[in-house]
Amino acid sequence: MREKRVELLAPAGNYEGFLGAVCAGADAVYLGGEKFGARAYADNFTGEEICRAISYAHLFDRKVYLTVNTLLKDTELSELPAYLEPFYKAGLDGVIVQDIGAFLLMRDTFPGLKLHVSTQMTVTGSYAAKKLKEMGADRIVPARELSLKEIEKLKKDTGLEMETFIHGAMCYCYSGQCLFSSILGGRSGNRGRCAQPCRLPYQIAESGQHKKDTYPLSLKDLCSISFLPKLIAAGIDSFKIEGRMKKPEYTAGVTAIYRKYIDLYYEKGAAGYAVEKEDLERLSALYVRSETQDGYYFKRNGADMVTLASPSYSGSNEKLLTAVREQYLDAPLKKQIQIKAFFQTGEKAALTLSGIGPESDIAVTVYGEMVEKANKQPITAENIKISLQKLGNTFFTTKESDICVTLSPDAFYPLKEINTLRRQGVEALMQAFCAAWARPQEQKKAGQESPSAEESGRKMYQQALSGETVKAASFHVGVSTREQLSAVLHMAFPAAVLYLESDMSGLTAEFVSALKAELAKERQNTAVFIALPYIIREGDIAVLSAMLPVLAEADGVLLRNMEALGWLEEIPYKGRIRTDAGVYCFNKRSLQFMLEQAEGCCIPYELNRKECGRLLEGMDAGRLEKDVYGRIPLMITANCIAKTYGQCSKGTKDTENVQNRILRLQDRYHKTFPAVVCCRHCYNVIYNAVPLSLHDMVSEGKAKTPMRLAFTVETGQETEKILRFFADAQKGILGKPPYAEYTLGHEKRGVE
Repeated sequence: MREKRVELLAPAGNYEGFLGAVCAGADAVYLGGEKFGARAYADNFTGEEICRAISYAHLFDRKVYLTVNTLLKDTELSELPAYLEPFYKAGLDGVIVQDIGAFLLMRDTFPGLKLHVSTQMTVTGSYAAKKLKEMGADRIVPARELSLKEIEKLKKDTGLEMETFIHGAMCYCYSGQCLFSSILGGRSGNRGRCAQPCRLPYQIAESGQHKKDTYPLSLKDLCSISFLPKLIAAGIDSFKIEGRMKKPEYTAGVTAIYRKYIDLYYEKGAAGYAVEKEDLERLSALYVRSETQDGYYFKRNGADMVTLASPSYSGSNEKLLTAVREQYLDAPLKKQIQIKAFFQTGEKAALTLSGIGPESDIAVTVYGEMVEKANKQPITAENIKISLQKLGNTFFTTKESDICVTLSPDAFYPLKEINTLRRQGVEALMQAFCAAWARPQEQKKAGQESPSAEESGRKMYQQALSGETVKAASFHVGVSTREQLSAVLHMAFPAAVLYLESDMSGLTAEFVSALKAELAKERQNTAVFIALPYIIREGDIAVLSAMLPVLAEADGVLLRNMEALGWLEEIPYKGRIRTDAGVYCFNKRSLQFMLEQAEGCCIPYELNRKECGRLLEGMDAGRLEKDVYGRIPLMITANCIAKTYGQCSKGTKDTENVQNRILRLQDRYHKTFPAVVCCRHCYNVIYNAVPLSLHDMVSEGKAKTPMRLAFTVETGQETEKILRFFADAQKGILGKPPYAEYTLGHEKRGVE
């Protein structure tokens, strides 16, 4: 039995790129259709092209994965089954998915369809992966930021297939957690329309520090060719090349080089593995962003990963591109077949088409009209062979020596009819080759119907979980510092829920107990929740485990990722759970799922007011909350701005007790973006330059859910002024906001 080998997975932005990827040696190709893909500006594939690509791939024992890796609104979710059905029937091998609602709908509707969790779902550890496995996931594309050791542990703990990136462009933010392009320009990365503000120049805003424009958010391209043996030895199942927005020459050229070295490893092992200088130069000549780097496989972050000087592509070698085109694009791979033709007078014409060698048992026979005697000029074997070799735009080719003609000497058969018979034979042979991949017409599981969004809403409404229901008109307040908390207490602000950042200084069980006692003394029925980190990785579990007494003393937790959800279930955690805006509930199906895990959820930032209203229809509004004030987190990043500029605190003191620092990035329009450097968990949170402020909605009493005020970089004095402003607004007294600028976010515009 042949050993299982790593899959080489190539991108295709259009059908030509797909053919080039297969010809260059890809084991599988991932591509996007006209809907639901995270590359809205790629050429993408029509439905007919996707079905054709599936058939072509299966002919050569390759696979096709479709990207459905965006967040879906309810109207789109309802269109998903009809969109996927023809691809499912054609034998689609897998779907790469971000949205939980879409994931569950496809699981329930299309049995046997492999579900691959997109890197957009931000899977950073085994707890999330195990949770998703229970839900039906077959493969995980973990966050790009994970180390090789973390990926190995993921594989060992779950047994799921692991798909990781080996070449191409790198996002600065954890995928799925970036709102930079969305909030600034309305083009959402979660909807496949990222404008890449990370590739623009910025400078540190503090006086005298790095006033020159640099590119601190632009990562160098990943190139792993030199250490492929380590990745293979780690048990990774699929090596993924980035680049659906790039030219077909890039796809074919990069695929061919990685194919060469994967095969070299399996032939000669790690000891015989060596990359030729010429191939490194070829990779660099195929659209590389200035320089390359090893990604996060062997390091947490570093300035050497960033293209500080320039994020521009270094260009490409036109001579190389031409050579790639001639070898892989101008001459697509075709299946060699043999044909037996029978044209005997008094009998029906017949063609038998079959594979060659091991595939010779795959054969079909098609019949035509009766062969007649020639009145004048009989048909010749030579003319028949010429006609049968005209396989043109089909997936097959044949040589004259592989055509056998049995022919009566006086036989006549129209050439037009021979061509028709050939086309019928080719179609039948194609179906025979792909028969093993095709699926039955009925796609739904027996006895299992997919509930509509309205049905899901009614079901969820009836499944009230334990925990206090919060009044729709109430305030929830989140604080990051002791100074902000003091402002809340000083004002005796009537918060129904108070979120304390887990990194807040002095956060102990005793502190939480004293805080709850003080709130009770003031007759405030305030629930105290601990806001868990935005990102949780292997090293963070020990930190959180040490905080269990704090979590036990608090009333509940605010979780921001699937890893936290899985961890809390495994502990098991007995307190109340709410989810933050980055745990996306973009449609009723995903909202239903999250409300089966938690007592409440925060509405995503990218839904506008009308979409929020539709999401709330049939729902218990008291179990949701909406941000009405706060700086929106635009990026959660593993790479560290402080480290990039030589200001890392690691090693200078006890990292566990280092207070979060604030750096300020200034863009070319002189807008300043606070970047909170979280040393305890080694990530940055880059916030918007101005706060979100929906005070008009508050003052007009239009809020249907609890309203959240989230304090991040504000001083205590600023916090107190803002609290007073919103308290007055709720009473109908709307003065001037205590901040010069603000944004309405997506409240009116939403995202495409």
